[in-house]
Amino acid sequence: MSASTLVPVVAPASNVRAPRRRTPPTPWLRYVVAVAAATTLILLAIPAMSGVPWTTIGATLGAVPATGLSVLVLVWAVGLLAHTITLTAALPGLSRRRALTLSLTGSAVSNVLPLGGAAGVALNYRMARTWGYDRNQFAAYTVVTNVWDILAKLALPILALPLLVLTAPAAVTQLLGPVAVATVLLALVAALVLATFLSPKAAHVVGTVAERLATAVLRGCGSQRQVHLHQHMTDLQSGCSRLVRKSWRQLSLGMALYTGTLLLLLWGCLQLTGAGLSPTAVVAGFAIERLLTMPGLTPGGAGVVEVGLSSALLLLGGLPAGVVAGVLLYRALTFGLEIPVGGLGLLAWWWTRRHLTAPAVAETGLATTPAGPA
Repeated sequence: MSASTLVPVVAPASNVRAPRRRTPPTPWLRYVVAVAAATTLILLAIPAMSGVPWTTIGATLGAVPATGLSVLVLVWAVGLLAHTITLTAALPGLSRRRALTLSLTGSAVSNVLPLGGAAGVALNYRMARTWGYDRNQFAAYTVVTNVWDILAKLALPILALPLLVLTAPAAVTQLLGPVAVATVLLALVAALVLATFLSPKAAHVVGTVAERLATAVLRGCGSQRQVHLHQHMTDLQSGCSRLVRKSWRQLSLGMALYTGTLLLLLWGCLQLTGAGLSPTAVVAGFAIERLLTMPGLTPGGAGVVEVGLSSALLLLGGLPAGVVAGVLLYRALTFGLEIPVGGLGLLAWWWTRRHLTAPAVAETGLATTPAGPA
C-alpha cells in the first residue's frame, strides 16, 4: 500500500458547516427560577413566618361561607368594571367590553408567561390594531394607564402614613421614621412622573438624562448602539399630555374606584377569615401590598406579595391563621382568578376575529393559504 493512500480526504471548506450557535433560553430560565422562588416562598416561608401550619390555613379557608365568597367575587368584578373607566378614557372610542377584554387578557398573559408584562402589552397591541387604533394611540394608552396605576400605588403610602402614626401598635412605632422617609421619596417620584408627562421641559430634561445614562451603560458594556430616548420621550410626552389634559378626571375617577374596590376586597377577605384587624391596619397593609406589586420580581408578584403583605398585617396585630388565609384568598381573586377568566376572554376574541374575517376574505375571491404564526 502506497503512502498516498494513507492521507485522509478532506472535504472542501465550502462544504463544511459551522456548528449552529443556539441562543440560551434566558427568558425561560428566568421564568422557571421566578416560579420556583414564588412557590418556595408560598409553601415554605409563609408557614415559617406565621407559625401556622398548612392544615390550619386550609381549615380556615374551608370555613369561608359560600355566600361570602360570592360577594367577594362580585366586588372583584365591580372593580374590573370600574377600571374600564380609566381604560376607555386613555383610548377614546374604546367600548367597555373591549376595555374589559384588554384588562383581563393582558393580566392573564402577564401572570403566566416569562417577560409577561411585555407579552401582555404585545397582545393588547394586536387587539387594538384589529379594532382600528394606530401605534401612537396605543403607545399613549399604555403609558398613561401605567402612569396612573403607578401614581395610585405611590399615593397610597402618603395617605396611610397618618393612619399609622395614630393607630400603629408599639411593635411598629420604631418603623415610622423610615416609613416617613420612604413616603416623602415616593411623593417626589410621583411628582416627577406626573411632571414628565405634563411639561415639555420636564420631558426634555428626563429624556436627556435617560439617554446619557443609557449611552454610558452601553459603552461600558462595549456596545456602540445609538439610543434616542430623548426624542422618544418628547414625542410621547406630546401625545400623552393632550390625552391627560382632556381626560384626567375620568382617568382619576376610574383608578380611584378600582383602587377602592381592591381595598374593600382585601378587607372583606380578612373579615371572612377572622384576621382581627382594624380598618386602619387594613389600609396600611393595602398600601404595602400595592407597592409590592410594582417590582415584578415574579409573575404577578406571586410569593413576594403574599409573604410581604402577611408579614405587615401580622406586625400590625392580626391573628396569624386569619391573616394568612385572608391574604391567600385575596390573591386567589386578584391574581389567580384573572388567569382563567382572561384566558376565556382571549379565546373569545380569537374566535370572534377568525369568524368575522373569514367571510370578508371569502368575498374577495382570493384563495387562502395558511399564514403561519403571527
